[in-house]
Amino acid sequence: MGEEQKERVKVWDATPGFEFNEEVDLRERHSWFLDGTHSVPPWTPLYGWYWVNYCPHGTKAICEKLSLPKSKGWEMRYKDGGSYNAWHIVRDEKEIAERTVRFQKALVPYLEDFDSVWQGGKKELLSIYAKLKELDVDNATNLELFHHHYDLKMAYMRMWEIHHEGLFSSHAAYLFLTQKCQEDLGISDQDPEFQDMLVGFPNKVYDVDKDMWQFGKVAAEMGLGDMFKENTPKDILSKLQETDKGKEWFKKFMDYLETDEVGGWRMRRGNDFTEPYWLEDPATPIGVVRDYIVGGADYDLEATRAKHAKRREEAIAAFLTKVPPDKKETYESYIRLAGKISAFSEEHALYCELMSQALMRRGYLAMGRRLTEKGTIDQPEDIFMLCPDEIDRVLMVPESYDMRWITRRRRAEWEEWCTRPNPPFITDRSSFEEAAMKDLLASEDPIGIKVVIGDLPEVKPELGADLFGLCGCSGEVEGVARIAINYSDLIDVQPGEILVCPNTNSAWTPVFGIIKGVIADSGGTLAHTAIIAREYGIPAIVNTREGTAKIKTGMRIRMDAKDGAVYILDK
Repeated sequence: MGEEQKERVKVWDATPGFEFNEEVDLRERHSWFLDGTHSVPPWTPLYGWYWVNYCPHGTKAICEKLSLPKSKGWEMRYKDGGSYNAWHIVRDEKEIAERTVRFQKALVPYLEDFDSVWQGGKKELLSIYAKLKELDVDNATNLELFHHHYDLKMAYMRMWEIHHEGLFSSHAAYLFLTQKCQEDLGISDQDPEFQDMLVGFPNKVYDVDKDMWQFGKVAAEMGLGDMFKENTPKDILSKLQETDKGKEWFKKFMDYLETDEVGGWRMRRGNDFTEPYWLEDPATPIGVVRDYIVGGADYDLEATRAKHAKRREEAIAAFLTKVPPDKKETYESYIRLAGKISAFSEEHALYCELMSQALMRRGYLAMGRRLTEKGTIDQPEDIFMLCPDEIDRVLMVPESYDMRWITRRRRAEWEEWCTRPNPPFITDRSSFEEAAMKDLLASEDPIGIKVVIGDLPEVKPELGADLFGLCGCSGEVEGVARIAINYSDLIDVQPGEILVCPNTNSAWTPVFGIIKGVIADSGGTLAHTAIIAREYGIPAIVNTREGTAKIKTGMRIRMDAKDGAVYILDK
């Protein structure tokens, strides 16, 4: 096979049309930035196909609906399990001016009543999920599974449209607010007085966390506390069946997972299909309950949030005294909409990614079991190595196909990707700074700048720090580092440690209750890591890019989050 033919095979492999091709893609978009917030560790081919198809579709849909002045959405490419992002930037000044007028008008409904928009989105998503749950996937016919496959695709596409509507509207308000604060008052979104205006909001994730704490309290009251403390989550599952009290507690717990609006339809990992959801593996939420029992503390997030809410209103009032009288109303409306980010950041992950992907994992594993029974693939999880078109091709008559030549190769490649990091960017610009300035920051895309890629950290050589990042939540703390790459690593996190990770998602939220601080390789000031750190009142530094590479578990480190500085004390 000639080199040209080999390249053609590569282009049309796991994610047809979305495989990164340096020659073509750098010609169209000069710079591509790794989404380290979501695609670390590397994605499986099936998940990569879904994300690079439908996540950018959602951005384009809402950028058209809102008419963002300088961005028409994202483009994504799949490379070695990583998602590389580029932006459709509006550079014509006349078009920017026209879009700005439309944007200001389009944002009005969100400024007036963002909550109603999001409530409508949640209602629609829950209706979609209810339909998906109706199918008994293990007893379905091949034709029913085939149709279910298309229902999953349409559900995922619509999820991203709803997801980005809430995300872009609130984050656009935030970006506008930060720009005006910098221009008019010289205040950055990394300043404590700015961050204090955006904390103290309730959301469904916190409600679930409180429910887990309550289950822990009930277990202790029923005399099950020592059993939880002395065993692993999986062992707890079996030991609960050995006593009447254990069976009683477990029944109540499973009733909750099965009947709560969200309940057990929650993925353990936010960004792939490879790990179980709560109903599939109750040991996961039982582990959360166990952590609360071991911690032995009251659930104090509500009290903390009440203090934050009081401080928030004080901060807003103090801030508005600095604003010219004729601008106060505008400023306050944008502050209130930007404030929705804290709750929406958590809730949207729960109702969008975590729930939709739990139902997708359920459906695809059923298809995988069907293909395994017929000898099409080696094991059910190998379906994550196929793309939807390949699944469509074999699902109706699986016994007629042998896809192992594909799944074995892709699994070997994926496992190899997981052993090494992807480069943080690919560009034909002269430097990362030039690439970021011309091909990201020029878009003024609020999600790209404040969540996924993040602003450029300011390096301050005079401080002598070993790492620099962005201030996610100010504060200074010293302690022992704990590296956590995957959710499963959280079981090793000890109270009072400083968590060092590639990123976090809503499944990681409970661990914020025991750590002293958090350092993340990726993300901006509106990434999950920064938002939750502010709600828990612990220092956070994000977008260090190499925290997990330079810091090792057990090292003593110091972080001064206000300056984004990390000091490694054990050298």
